[in-house]
Amino acid sequence: MYKSIYVVSSIVALTFGSSALAQQRGMPEMDTDGNGTIEKSEFTAMLEKRFAETDTNGGGISMEEYTAKAEADRAERQARREARRAEREGTREERQAARAERNAERLKARFDRMDADGNGTISQEEYAAAGNAMFDRMDRNDDGILNDRRGRGERRGRDNRDQN
Repeated sequence: MYKSIYVVSSIVALTFGSSALAQQRGMPEMDTDGNGTIEKSEFTAMLEKRFAETDTNGGGISMEEYTAKAEADRAERQARREARRAEREGTREERQAARAERNAERLKARFDRMDADGNGTISQEEYAAAGNAMFDRMDRNDDGILNDRRGRGERRGRDNRDQN
């Protein structure tokens, strides 16, 4: 149980960080047909695209590739955040250094959880297994579709599962 929670967390944190936010904001990145839902085929296509972007040498995702992609994604998110918020009190460099250290530790732990066979490389199968587990967790009513419930009068959470 706990292992699957960690796998799900790792997928959210790295692979779907921006995609999960996009889902909450209308899902434009994954909802390729624009119908307001994410079918399993759209999710799988996004997963394959992200794997290809991360696996730069075609031999499975190494720790170096995984780290590089995570750092690039993090830098992009940070740049957007910095553009939106004003300077806070305290020494920014100290906060950034502490945050970077925590992020590196978490990143290594997430990679190790995704690398099911412990060989130091995330294979396409391991990556897909973790992504499919994430999709299944996000598909609260088990219909094979991630729905954008915002603005449609449906309630989120456990109550919505009971309605279907």
